[in-house]
Amino acid sequence: MIHNAGGGVGLAALDIAKHIGATTYGTASAAKHEFLKARGLDQAIDYRHQDWLPVLIDLTKGRGVELVIDPLGGKSWKKSYRALRATGRMGVFGMSTASASGILGKLRAMKALAQTPRFHPLSLMNRNKGVFGLNLGHMWGEGEKVSGWMREIMNGVAEGWIRPHVDRAFPFDQVADAHRYIEARKNIGKVVLVP
Repeated sequence: MIHNAGGGVGLAALDIAKHIGATTYGTASAAKHEFLKARGLDQAIDYRHQDWLPVLIDLTKGRGVELVIDPLGGKSWKKSYRALRATGRMGVFGMSTASASGILGKLRAMKALAQTPRFHPLSLMNRNKGVFGLNLGHMWGEGEKVSGWMREIMNGVAEGWIRPHVDRAFPFDQVADAHRYIEARKNIGKVVLVP
């Protein structure tokens, strides 16, 4: 299960999943479904107009999935954890539900933190599930490991099974427009700034 499947990280995760032969499910707005299906996503779920968890459980015949990739945070992590099958793992790498500037941003961050689940080792063991996180900003001492990951990704790009997608390019002097475009969730893939 790939949350935000239409984003740049989501598309890269989809490419990797398809390369290893995984069945893929992803959340995205309905406007992105056609693109994602053409890209190889097996099942797109419109998170804006339906609760994605019951849909996913139905699609997996009640079993859940082996891996959930969740950059959303807050209460989404609770639902993503429930979506795991036995020995499933949830990877977290962001908290986009808390993203906003000013007072609104602080309130959203506080709400997301209050809704964040706590995972106790005994309950993880008893449920045969795992949770892991990744923050590249804290990987400075792991250069060799990150370098190995990047070599694999670049090999995927060279071999054509990882296909970065740039949705739109903005000139540097339109950086505010680029941010508004991303915040409106209009992009599929990455938005880049160019000189």
